[in-house]
Amino acid sequence: MTIFCGCTSDLLDRSPLDTLSPGTFYENETQCKMGLMGVYASIPPTETVAFWYQLDFMSDNNYCQDSWQGSKEFGEWAQNASSWGPSAKWKQDYQTIVRANTFIANLSAANVSDDVKKQMNAEARYLRAYAYFDLITYFGDVPLIMGTQTLDSAKVTRTEKDKVQAAILGDLDAAASALPNSYAGSNIGRVTKGAALTLKCKTLLYNQKWADAATAAKEVMDMGVYKLYPDYAGLFDEANENNVEVIFDIQYIKNSQNQSWPSARLSFVDWPTPNVTSSIIDSYYMTNGLPITDTKSGYKDQDPYTNRDPRMAASIVLPGSKTASGTFIPANDQVPCGARPRKYADINGTDSYNYSLNTIVLRYADVLLMRAEALIESGNTGQEVYDLIDQVRARVNMPKIENVEGTGLNQDQLRNILRHERRVEFFMEGTRYADMLRWKDESLVHDVYGYVTSKLSDPTNPSKWVFETDKKETRKFDSTKGWLWPIPQVEMQNNSNLKQNPGY
Repeated sequence: MTIFCGCTSDLLDRSPLDTLSPGTFYENETQCKMGLMGVYASIPPTETVAFWYQLDFMSDNNYCQDSWQGSKEFGEWAQNASSWGPSAKWKQDYQTIVRANTFIANLSAANVSDDVKKQMNAEARYLRAYAYFDLITYFGDVPLIMGTQTLDSAKVTRTEKDKVQAAILGDLDAAASALPNSYAGSNIGRVTKGAALTLKCKTLLYNQKWADAATAAKEVMDMGVYKLYPDYAGLFDEANENNVEVIFDIQYIKNSQNQSWPSARLSFVDWPTPNVTSSIIDSYYMTNGLPITDTKSGYKDQDPYTNRDPRMAASIVLPGSKTASGTFIPANDQVPCGARPRKYADINGTDSYNYSLNTIVLRYADVLLMRAEALIESGNTGQEVYDLIDQVRARVNMPKIENVEGTGLNQDQLRNILRHERRVEFFMEGTRYADMLRWKDESLVHDVYGYVTSKLSDPTNPSKWVFETDKKETRKFDSTKGWLWPIPQVEMQNNSNLKQNPGY
């Protein structure tokens, strides 16, 4: 009793010693920066099915036969409300949104300069927009939450996609007006004006706002900050990170902030799961610019890799080519399609558990092709469309459209050229599946074919090569589900105000 009577009256009025309180944390610029880094830290994927390459496995470019990784059922169009993918994406994106909202709310009262507040607020708004863009791409209508919540306000309804899109564009416009063109030193990797404008362009393009998308792309081009990196293969080499083509990427640091498990190297090199389909291999043109189906192309089916678009060999570990363990022999490997990804595989590396190659989210080639697509879909088939696509081709010494496909092409012809260019340029970068969803082209959902690996038992001896394909998996588009993912069942159970997408 003596001890308690001698204590002050605020004995039980204490701040927790094992956690940080938002009310007392945001007191200086260093603490605010730490809070902002917490928002950035929610961007790297942490669940296997949420990794960008799993989206490629869902597309016609790739195939993963191991169902536990979560992408196989999406490629088969067999996903449901209890599938891992929707829950992982929903959870990660809303974690980013909640962190951004919390940061923005506390930053407003922080004891830092107005200039610091303005820039940090812009970065957080970009990251919030980034998460919402991802959500509407896959789910359509989603709850729009632009501030901190209480338990009483947690049971929200889905907001119309157009309204969420307007909020995204509002965040990105505000971010673009406040962010610098570039950073130096330890600040490299933070969001820039170019990143905000590029994501704005992508948001508009994915939602068929053609004229506005073309304008946003032109704004990025007119900045004069970015250009195509001259070496396509080197673009994805760790030694060339943060090069002139990169607009926004997820930053990793060896021994500190390496890629989370399973890293791209672990999945692409060590595991028997990263199949490349014969469909994408056959899509790469000959160096004369003709498709392999053209009788004038010079293509030989038993000598399939000679004189092909350089992006093919730069992106794919083909039979007989170099891999991490030497010469790649499909018959001795475990990938049923007989080809593996090379891009992001780090085949010269040694540690799959300490892999630190940055993941490029936005790059300048995409800006060029997005503007070309926006112009085409707007009905503009003029010379600029040719010039934009020709720039991307020229980097790998592929011929101009004018010299192969010709001039005076109509909208459908240019649309097909543009879509082919996107496929071969962005292979294994997580864009193909999103393109399939937004184009709503059912022909792109088809059975998986790959090499008969038993006939490639000795690729070092060309006389024994037999290139033949067979079906590896049946895939069929389910029109009842449309092109949207299901709202996760667990979210539906926790919030009765959420309504499910059709077909689920």
